[in-house]
Amino acid sequence: PNLSGQNMDGDGPPPAAPAPSVASVLGDDDLFREILLFLGFPNLLVRAALVSKRWLLHASDPVFLRRFRERNPPRLLGFYAGYPGRYQFVPLPQPRELVALSRRPASPCDGAFARGAERLIHCRNGRLLTAFRSRWRQLRGGRFKHYLLAPLLAGEAPTVLPPAPPPTHERAQARFTQMFLPEDGARDGITLVHLLMVSRKVYAEIYALGSGGWGVPGTAVIEVEHPHGTTFLEELLPPVHGKVFMVRTSGYILGLDLATSTFFTLELPVGVRRSYLLSCADDSGLYLVSAAGFQLSVWLNGMTGDGHGAAGWLLVDTFSIREGCTRFADQNQTLMPQDGDFLRVAAVGDNAEFVFLDYATYGVVLYVHLRSRVVEKVYEQAPYDHGNVHIGRIHISPFMMMWPPVFPALNRGHDKEQLSQHV
Repeated sequence: PNLSGQNMDGDGPPPAAPAPSVASVLGDDDLFREILLFLGFPNLLVRAALVSKRWLLHASDPVFLRRFRERNPPRLLGFYAGYPGRYQFVPLPQPRELVALSRRPASPCDGAFARGAERLIHCRNGRLLTAFRSRWRQLRGGRFKHYLLAPLLAGEAPTVLPPAPPPTHERAQARFTQMFLPEDGARDGITLVHLLMVSRKVYAEIYALGSGGWGVPGTAVIEVEHPHGTTFLEELLPPVHGKVFMVRTSGYILGLDLATSTFFTLELPVGVRRSYLLSCADDSGLYLVSAAGFQLSVWLNGMTGDGHGAAGWLLVDTFSIREGCTRFADQNQTLMPQDGDFLRVAAVGDNAEFVFLDYATYGVVLYVHLRSRVVEKVYEQAPYDHGNVHIGRIHISPFMMMWPPVFPALNRGHDKEQLSQHV
C-alpha cells in the first residue's frame, strides 16, 4: 500500500473530499428545522423568518412551533411592580440575545403610566390591559378608558377598547368588576365580569369582547344561592383554563366557568386558609401555591371528575424559605417564626414555575424559583419621604415573552421580508 502520503502519480497528497456547501445543508428541510430549534428564543426565530418566504414558512409552521416551545419555553423577562397611578418595570437578568428586548416593557411606564394610566389591570402573554382616566375626568367622576398594549411589538399603537358596559342589576349591595385578557393576550376574547351580591345570592354578568364590541350578556347572567350563608369575597383571580376564581374568607373558593356560565365551589387543601394564588397546569389542571409563615407549599388538582373537594388536591412540594429570607433582614435582627406571617403570595407563574412574594416587613419583593428553591430579592419598595414606613400591598404582574411569535406578513411580489419592527 502507498503510505507515503503521495498519490499514485507522485503529484502530492490525494485531494480532500469536498465539504458540503451551506446551500446543500440549509436546503434540506428536515436539517434546516433542526437548526432552527437551536436558535433558543422566539425573537431570533422571527429574525430568521425575515430571510425568505421559505424560512418564514418553516419557522411559522404550527407543528414546528410546538417542538420549539417544548425545547425553548417562553421566558420571564421581568415584572411590573407598583400601585394604582405608580408602576415600574423591573427587568430580570437575561442572556445577551434578550437584553434589548427585555427593555421594551419599560416603555409603558414612561408613556401611558406616566400620563396617568392609573391601573394595570391584567398582564398576559406579553400584553397589558390598562385603565386610564385623565385628571379632568377624575375631578368630574368620569369613567376609565381601557387600552391594550403590546410593548414587545415595536411601533404597535395601543388599542382602545370599547366602553365597558355597566352592571344591569340595580339592587346589588356590593359589586366586583374585573376585566381579563384571554390566554393568548389578544383583543378578541377579553372578558368583563360583574359580580353582584344581593342578600345571600351572587349574580354574575359576563361579557366577551369580539369584533362587534361587547354585545349583550344574554344567558351569561347567572344566579346562585350561596351555600355557606355569606357573600363576602376578597379578590377575583385571573382566569385559569377559562374559569374565574374568587378568593373568600372561608375554606373554599367560588369558581365561575366562563364557557358554561355556571358557578361551582372548590374546596381548599387542608390547612390552607390565606395567602395563596392559582396557576394553570397542563391539560385542565390547577396549581395552588400557598405561604404559611416561611413555609411554601405547591398543590395540584387535576380538576377531573369530582375534583372540586379538598381530596382532589395533591401536595407536590413543600419547603421553608426562612434561611433565604434571613439575608434580607436587618443585620442585628434574628427572624422569628411570626415574621413569616407578613409574607404574601403576590404572583405565580404558569405550571407553578415561580412565585413572587411581597415581604411587607422589610418592604421587599422576593422571587422564588419553585423547582430549584432559589430565593432572590428582586425589588425594594421606596419608603415615604417622612419616616421609614413602606407603602402597603404592592401589585406584581409578571411579564412573559409573547407566544406564539408574531411573524410579519410578506410584502406582495417580494421574497424578502421587510417588516422588521416586530423583531
